[in-house]
Amino acid sequence: MIAPLAAIDLMVPVPQPDHGLGPVEDDWDAAAVWLRSVARKSKNGSEETVKTYAFHLAKLRWYCENVRRVTPSRWNLQDVEAFKEFLEELPFEALCARIDAGKGRPGRYAKQGEPGHTPFRIQPSDGSRADIERFVHAMFRAWHTSGYIRLNPMALEGAGTRRTINAHRAIDVDVHALVLATMERERCDTPAARQINLRDRFILVALRELGLRASEIVGSSMNAFEQLSDPQTKRRYWIFHVTASVAKGGKERWVPVTDTLLKMLEGYRMEFGLSPQPTLSEKGALLLSPYTRAVLIAGKPVRSANDRRYFGAWKELTTRQHLFARVKARLATTAAMLDADSETKRLADDLRKASPHWLRHTFAKSALLQGQSMREVADLLGHTSMDTTMVYTKQKALDAIRAYEREHMGPASET
Repeated sequence: MIAPLAAIDLMVPVPQPDHGLGPVEDDWDAAAVWLRSVARKSKNGSEETVKTYAFHLAKLRWYCENVRRVTPSRWNLQDVEAFKEFLEELPFEALCARIDAGKGRPGRYAKQGEPGHTPFRIQPSDGSRADIERFVHAMFRAWHTSGYIRLNPMALEGAGTRRTINAHRAIDVDVHALVLATMERERCDTPAARQINLRDRFILVALRELGLRASEIVGSSMNAFEQLSDPQTKRRYWIFHVTASVAKGGKERWVPVTDTLLKMLEGYRMEFGLSPQPTLSEKGALLLSPYTRAVLIAGKPVRSANDRRYFGAWKELTTRQHLFARVKARLATTAAMLDADSETKRLADDLRKASPHWLRHTFAKSALLQGQSMREVADLLGHTSMDTTMVYTKQKALDAIRAYEREHMGPASET
């Protein structure tokens, strides 16, 4: 006799007998076993994929526990469709609550365990939704392969569309300079306001002149800035080391540091009470917060915030979501100023669409326009294939035209 649907707890998993994942308590434990397998199989040493998967898993779990009330091992095609519809337009209650810090300080998102916390900070973009769907598809595929589930509910859906590079998503150099000029004129009446201003200006210049991904800049330490000596010329240069632990695909790289970026770094560090230039021994995060963390001196806690600042006990900005919010807020301020003129309204609209990744595109296009080779730019960006870098140019079209001319028109004659 089949139990009535209302009597079935759809949050109780239904794994297949004798599956290959081993003893697991529930679907989330099964997902954790799979993620550990993903980490072990990683040949490049990068933790970024596993971190991203874990973040997407938190979103899936929140949805299952708070919206659909069906655990993944019970999903069918209709559950998949419902999840996609949910991602397309998040209800208000799915967005993480903001907590007012008071005293004019910027608020923060609710942390895990606090009322109003969810793993969704903003409405996912088209690319982010595709990433989440690919993650869920990969999990179901692994579960099906290991025998944990009998059928893959996403088998008919496919893995989702991979996000593609839109080379037009770049910020004009003059507009980028206007954003920095607007920030430079900002009134900063407190030390914390000045620190936030200098840090945010550093972020915008670093993204523009190093071509970093958001995960790479928030995951880096101060000692990512290194000095390099040229044995031939005896000159010393500053470079930025994107380590394998933060680089996408584990592909470490070194990017030359411009004088403009170095000066911005020095001003930012000095505002936080640090020496102008970092040393290799500095292990702290690259991006600092003006707020302080707990610190012990001789086993006793330092209670005064001023004393903690003296010891450099700064909190750190280490999430892509926080970085995204800071950059978007700075761009929006300049966009509001451009709204006042009908001739610049289009620039304002583009600026509101921009994100930290647009600055990576800006770096790529600028480097190619300045005459750097495709291979050099691909190395600076950390691209595995130059095909990805070619998106920023019409190189493929030129190659096709040249091949056609060689085949159909013969060698060009000299005149």
